[in-house]
Amino acid sequence: MDLFEYEGKKLLQKYNIKIPKGDLASKSVNKVSFPVVVKSQVLSGGRGKLGGIKTVTESKDLEMVCNKVLNTKINGESASDVYIEEAVNYEKELYVSIIMDRNQKAPVLIVGKEGGVDIEQADESTLLYIPIDPILGLQPYMIKNVDIFLNGQIKEIENLLYNMWNLFTKEQATLIEINPLFLLNEGEYIAGDAKITLDGDGKREENPVLILRNKDSYEFKCSSLNTVGVELDGDVATITSGAGLGMATFDLISSKNISVRTLVDLGGHIIHDKNSAKKLINEVKKLNPKVFLFNFYFQVASCLVMAEAISEELGDRQFPTIIRLKGKDEEQSIRLLSEHKNIYLTEQITSITPILTKVLKERDL
Repeated sequence: MDLFEYEGKKLLQKYNIKIPKGDLASKSVNKVSFPVVVKSQVLSGGRGKLGGIKTVTESKDLEMVCNKVLNTKINGESASDVYIEEAVNYEKELYVSIIMDRNQKAPVLIVGKEGGVDIEQADESTLLYIPIDPILGLQPYMIKNVDIFLNGQIKEIENLLYNMWNLFTKEQATLIEINPLFLLNEGEYIAGDAKITLDGDGKREENPVLILRNKDSYEFKCSSLNTVGVELDGDVATITSGAGLGMATFDLISSKNISVRTLVDLGGHIIHDKNSAKKLINEVKKLNPKVFLFNFYFQVASCLVMAEAISEELGDRQFPTIIRLKGKDEEQSIRLLSEHKNIYLTEQITSITPILTKVLKERDL
């Protein structure tokens, strides 16, 4: 469950992590002093570069800027609300996050000497990675290493990191990212942004959701079908069984410079319900991908459920479809799908990218 920045900052504040003074535009805006920063509340990244964050210096311009930001789509996503907070006069931007690393099967603390909109291009020498044993938790020597790495720039580094760790564990988060972490004079800090993802099945004392979700969004519709779908801006609709297989498939095709339109984890419900599977496929169709790619392996569920849904919704249609499937009723499913000229079947995961490359080239001719 991804949180909007406003929701994330309320969680940061709950755990005594400093944030700028601010509120939603729909509430009283007299609580802040100008200049202020107006921020689009979307779950998509890249707001700063796409017009979703604007600075306002005078109150007479606030309403106009709020309306402009509210009506600016970010990667196709409409804003749910607008967040207004006081602008921060800072000396430097840093980066800090705790993320669940599936490869290491443990949380990892990541600290950057640089932060901001171009963090993806940061040199590896400016980043520090510290795996955290989930049983032992954050240890004093880790904090010491961070303090040395940052040359003692943050006066309250110990409190900041312990508070982030408490939030991560108590709220059952899989990601806490503060980027930028503003460094103020005299070593003070304040969180410039908050990107937080929580375990959707976790139980919490308080509901962190404070903004009504857009029920027309692609992500919401996927969630209502008990799946997890993320909309991207590429070519290939990638639908897999399980997050691990999904990321492996994503990495595989990305390594060949093939872009992804959406990444969907089928989850444990839709694979038993053909009608729901058909609804999911129709939602993905609306994204107009160039190619559908299915990669799934079912040990208990029958592959026939997905095979029949694919056959009925995509068979002999305009969308080229590549399928790798393994598991129960595999042979029967392959026989059904092989009847369609637009469906390409493969047994090996390594064969996916050559087929994708060929199909995409043919579509672009």
